[in-house]
Amino acid sequence: MTTETNDLIAEVTQLPVQPGAAMRLLWMLEDPRTSAADLGRLIESDPSLSTQVIRLANTAFYGLSGKVSSAWRAVTVLGLATVRALATTAAFDLFSEKGRSMPDDFWPHSVTSAAAAAALARRVGVQSNEAFSAGLLHDIGSALVFRRAPRRYDSVLERLQADPALTLVEAEREEFGVTHAEVGAAALGVMRFPPDMVDAIGSHHDDPAQVSSALGRLLIAADAVAIEVEGITSEQNVEVEVALEALDVPASSKQGLLDEVARDKDNLAGFLTVRG
Repeated sequence: MTTETNDLIAEVTQLPVQPGAAMRLLWMLEDPRTSAADLGRLIESDPSLSTQVIRLANTAFYGLSGKVSSAWRAVTVLGLATVRALATTAAFDLFSEKGRSMPDDFWPHSVTSAAAAAALARRVGVQSNEAFSAGLLHDIGSALVFRRAPRRYDSVLERLQADPALTLVEAEREEFGVTHAEVGAAALGVMRFPPDMVDAIGSHHDDPAQVSSALGRLLIAADAVAIEVEGITSEQNVEVEVALEALDVPASSKQGLLDEVARDKDNLAGFLTVRG
């Protein structure tokens, strides 16, 4: 990578000098002695983070709509991997409503991908909570680059509209010298996520036949499923059937999977109605 590219990655993955509740939460999550009650107390000290955690736990996706009223209870419903994903987005201030702080479809696509990842995990024996978190975070690099250079990122999208043969990662590399997948992997590396998760984020636009980890192949398939469910045309990925084959999931199950993810996406929609 060029010096300019390395500087871009270093800048967009830089965390605040003064650690807030989200960063302290990430540190606590690394301590196996930490209890759900400990995490809940810290989450409740940050109204924005508390709102997001409780809001997600109360979506129909988890079957407890309106029944989760405390952060500690939300932690037990969501699981530590999903709480860590939410804390990471909060630490990078991706819940902010200040201006246009991220690509327009960032949260809807992230949530649909999370639903797709969880649905696939149930089919292939990967831990559902971990898969959901990977789906939620898979495009975090897009948000970080967009926040750093929104006009240049808009120019990437304009290139895609002008040239249908161009892929998103090709356009990003032309503009920035780096892709959102690579930036996302760097961000999770800064947050000391497990190597398997970091690698999965970094390879989610790769050929699934070249990806060795089950989580990595699952994330590629989840992204492809989400793109088809949402009808996105600006982000090309491998065809759903090809991605499913790499997971040993029968292509004949595609329509049932798409229907399931569409329902789960709707059941998660309540999470998107509030931004801190």
